[in-house]
Amino acid sequence: MSMAVYFLVVLHGRKRRHKDELKVHLEDEQELRERTPSFMGIELDMSVEYSYDELARGTNNFSMENKIGSGGFGVVFYAELRGEKTAIKKMDVQSAREFIAEFNVLTRVYHVNLVRLIGFCIKGHLFLIYEFIQNGNLSEHLRRTKRPPLSWASRVQIALDSARGLEYIHEHTVPVYVHRDVKSPNILIDMNFHAKVADFGLAKLTDVGGIASRTRLVGTFGYMPPEYAQYGDVSSKVDVYAFGVVLYELISAKKAIFKTGPLGTETLGLVGLFEGILNQPEPIEELRKVIDPRLGDNYPTDDIFKLAMLGKACTQENPESRPNMRSVVVSLIMLSLSSSKWDARLIDEDKTLVKLMSGRR
Repeated sequence: MSMAVYFLVVLHGRKRRHKDELKVHLEDEQELRERTPSFMGIELDMSVEYSYDELARGTNNFSMENKIGSGGFGVVFYAELRGEKTAIKKMDVQSAREFIAEFNVLTRVYHVNLVRLIGFCIKGHLFLIYEFIQNGNLSEHLRRTKRPPLSWASRVQIALDSARGLEYIHEHTVPVYVHRDVKSPNILIDMNFHAKVADFGLAKLTDVGGIASRTRLVGTFGYMPPEYAQYGDVSSKVDVYAFGVVLYELISAKKAIFKTGPLGTETLGLVGLFEGILNQPEPIEELRKVIDPRLGDNYPTDDIFKLAMLGKACTQENPESRPNMRSVVVSLIMLSLSSSKWDARLIDEDKTLVKLMSGRR
């Protein structure tokens, strides 16, 4: 049984955006160094400390009515704190590694397509406080039938927003990071159907240029590339592969690994499904069969094919054959322009049909 970990936080100033050193003292410092070797010397930036009493009041003592989600590293509660709507992730001290990783990333980076860290609290548990994104996550929108189906244009916009967030942490931060858990539940959707990448608890520092390093295996099966699942090799191309799986989800609304076969007892991954389709000489008709049925006929076939081919490029077995996120963003910008034009034509056609049906010209 591991020794209990106790935190003593010393803060010098509490103004947001003011950088101060967060020092942690433990009963067994060596244990912390082994579990979280990069923890010491974290600086506070764009973050503020909250008291436990504030969090307890805001969540009605962490009541089930305020619970809005849960995951491998904690439970998430809704609260209004200091006049702002927030989401509070409550984590056990055993999740110190993930707490540190997420805190370390989100206090150093800011981008419109990354979820914003508002603050933290350490008392009995570990708490991270984020901006509240009101419209759920991508997985819910794709697979919960009570939600209206996402339009094709919205799907492309969500892909573009997510790609921009990942490109930022891969290429525009010092140091650069690999997310390591890119998946549809970690892509949050706001009320304007723009996306923010969330959950940096598995994020890892990497060398500039995304050079591979080896590490323990974490993440979600179905989104892991072969070099990571087999050898633990980590580079920015790990995120690129997982993002390709998300692109397949946007097209099909299927899970990364799903049940198949006559009795639903076999499993198949989206990468295998789409590879089998896209490697055919004439893939379009087979591709139509796996498009999310909730889209109906409201999609441009050419653009769906282009998005599928981008997904295929991202999920190449050889990481060196995958594009970087900058190239992915450029491809999605072009696809977004094309899809927006198609969407506008569809709206114009609907307006014309309404006029004809009503006898107006």
